Amino acid sequence: MKPIHFLGLLLLVVGYFLYQVFYPYISPITIAILLALATFKIHLFFAHKFSSRFIPSLLSTLLLAIIFFAPIIYIITNAATFVTKIDFSLMVESFEHLKQWLAEFLAEHKTFFGGVDMQSFTAKIDANSIINSIVQTATFLGKKSAIFLKDTVLILIFYFFANFYGKDLLLYFQKIIPLKKEDSKTIFENLAGVLGVVFNSIIATAIFEGFLFGIIAQIYGYNGLVFGILYGFASLIPVIGGIIMWLPLSIDRYFHDDTSGAIVIALYSIIVISIIADTFIKPIIIKYIDDVMIEESHVKINELLIFFSIVAGLSSYGFWGMIIGPAVVALTISLLNLYPKLAQFKE
Repeated sequence: MKPIHFLGLLLLVVGYFLYQVFYPYISPITIAILLALATFKIHLFFAHKFSSRFIPSLLSTLLLAIIFFAPIIYIITNAATFVTKIDFSLMVESFEHLKQWLAEFLAEHKTFFGGVDMQSFTAKIDANSIINSIVQTATFLGKKSAIFLKDTVLILIFYFFANFYGKDLLLYFQKIIPLKKEDSKTIFENLAGVLGVVFNSIIATAIFEGFLFGIIAQIYGYNGLVFGILYGFASLIPVIGGIIMWLPLSIDRYFHDDTSGAIVIALYSIIVISIIADTFIKPIIIKYIDDVMIEESHVKINELLIFFSIVAGLSSYGFWGMIIGPAVVALTISLLNLYPKLAQFKE
């Protein structure tokens, strides 16, 4: 047996056991690597400022934690505090009042519903069942939040090491894969460029739109920071993202006999955020980031394709699909562009 064949066989065996050891952490490791690619230029900026590897890797990790993960942890802790302060007896009483009001409203407008017996429908509403459903949902979200926090810590750890050893790993793979150095470098730069555009544009627009919504929430007595962060993450959901944030606030204002406030919140969210910010300002932000992150020689991916890759990623992989989806699309397009060159096809 030739030494290279023996080494290859040995690597397969070791790789199998390595996979078994790190199998529970495959998802956090993958996310960390993709985030390292997405923030490659940020890490490169720190690397130019400091000669050591440790400080740039640490600063990149701290920056990611502050910008991306700290708001999530803040929301989770606030939500947990809010749940502990809920007066469930008062909630049941409020549901009963709402049920009575709804029954009276339907009785006054029964001609509007024709022959449909809406009173029997309202009579079936059980406040205790609704409260139990809310408690079960809160418990489920609490478990998911604990898992998310654990994954967050793991992602940050693996992200640090991805930056710390990233250059060595890249040079090593350039040596062993059967591609020219410039071809492997092109694939890496295309993937890093597209992920950088996606990640940075998501963060920039989420902060911008969240800041705008936080202002109107603060004006009407809500916690502007909490609702701003929530709106920023909700904006990641296409089409209905903003509605699921401003509609509950408008309804809450209406039930507090503040009809004008409900209208102002709705109009502000639709006109200022959805139309002006999301339709006109957001493309400018993405265009600027695109010009900074992707060079002329790199592959250009249509913004609509990136949008659908984010939507598909979210539906397939959940929250982190917004990174995985564009990564798969960018890698696929890079390989397809490279294939004719390697196969020596004629243009």
